[in-house]
Amino acid sequence: MLTKVRPWMAVMAGTSWAALTFYLLWLCANASVFVGDYSFLRLMAGPGYLVAEQLKVLPVEQRDTVMETLRTHFQYPVKLVTPDDIELPPEALTMLKHQQPAQNSDEDITYFPLDDRTLIQFGPMWGTAEVKDLVQFPVYWVTACVASLPLVLLLWIGARALRQRRADLTAINTCLATLARAPNAMLPAMGKEWTPLLLTLQQHAHDISAMNERHREVSQAVSHELRTPLARMRFALTLLGKSEDPLTRTRLQERLHIDVEELEALVRASLAFARLAGAPSDLQHEPINLRDWLHQEFALLDGHHRRLSLDTEPAHLELIGDRALLHLIVRNLLSNAITYARDQVSVSAAYHGERHLALHVDDDGPGVLAENREKIFEPFVRLAMGGDAPGGFGLGLALAKRATQWHSGELSVSRSPLGGARLTLILPLRPL
Repeated sequence: MLTKVRPWMAVMAGTSWAALTFYLLWLCANASVFVGDYSFLRLMAGPGYLVAEQLKVLPVEQRDTVMETLRTHFQYPVKLVTPDDIELPPEALTMLKHQQPAQNSDEDITYFPLDDRTLIQFGPMWGTAEVKDLVQFPVYWVTACVASLPLVLLLWIGARALRQRRADLTAINTCLATLARAPNAMLPAMGKEWTPLLLTLQQHAHDISAMNERHREVSQAVSHELRTPLARMRFALTLLGKSEDPLTRTRLQERLHIDVEELEALVRASLAFARLAGAPSDLQHEPINLRDWLHQEFALLDGHHRRLSLDTEPAHLELIGDRALLHLIVRNLLSNAITYARDQVSVSAAYHGERHLALHVDDDGPGVLAENREKIFEPFVRLAMGGDAPGGFGLGLALAKRATQWHSGELSVSRSPLGGARLTLILPLRPL
């Protein structure tokens, strides 16, 4: 437990204890010469009387010279003053008129009457003890040694805690270098106060490693996707340079145009996926009537021969969101459903709790196997469904998944009542 004392706490405690020790020693020094008010007046009456007897027989002009000689025999200040130079309480003035010693209000100065116009001032008395007088008494040395023991202990604890803290920081630096190379490396044994930090660092290392792995996979996938159309284009260009047949050259040129369009589509999809790598900072939230907006999305779908149906409950279902981001999500969900549906695609929406809505996109296609329901949201993953060769680049659902996350929603796939796949989108009714 001692090693858990923070260095600044030990320093503050040690400083406070030292201040308290010196204060107590000062009180002891003052208390050693303290006496009661009445006893003190009686004590000072003797010196006052003796000094007054020596000065009364002298001329006024010689009194200061004699006072200089007498002052060397007193440890506290002694001098001559007039009643006009000082302020005394009424009871003190009365005592002086009766030739009795009197004290000031602070009880640290005593006055003895010399004559009607002159007083002998003794003091201030308290706090005038000199160090050389105090160190002659062993009790003060003992007191100082005993009082300094906690100070020495606290300083030792503080130094030990500081060394431990430096060792912990060195271990953390070493751990950071290790986690950068191996996120699964064993964490060093340290105090409980460092455990949350170490776990967070390890989690960040896992996230960075996973992100690097995803980037590597995406780069490999893009390279693979580029290789096929580029190979076809190189082959077509070779044949185009050798062929003199107009029909063959026309067919090869059409093939080149198709490959160029495929490359452009891949580039557009890759750029769109890259743009969603970070959370958008310019989301434009606006009220959206779900039924009217989905009808507009249906109208944008061209060249398909599937039956589309829409059901919203209630009919005026509305949410506040970013229209462009929602368009990206729903367009990819509808395109996926239309691609794999045999004849029918159904879209339905309803409240999901008090603060969310659920949008279901169902198709009557082959569906998605349970073991592949997480894979279909990974970039450049294309799964064959029902024996059909996969199409596209495998970025549509990955884009929808990432855009859903930036919209604080959830996207999942399950079995559809129509027999195919059901893509379920959970969105907040209001921005979180």
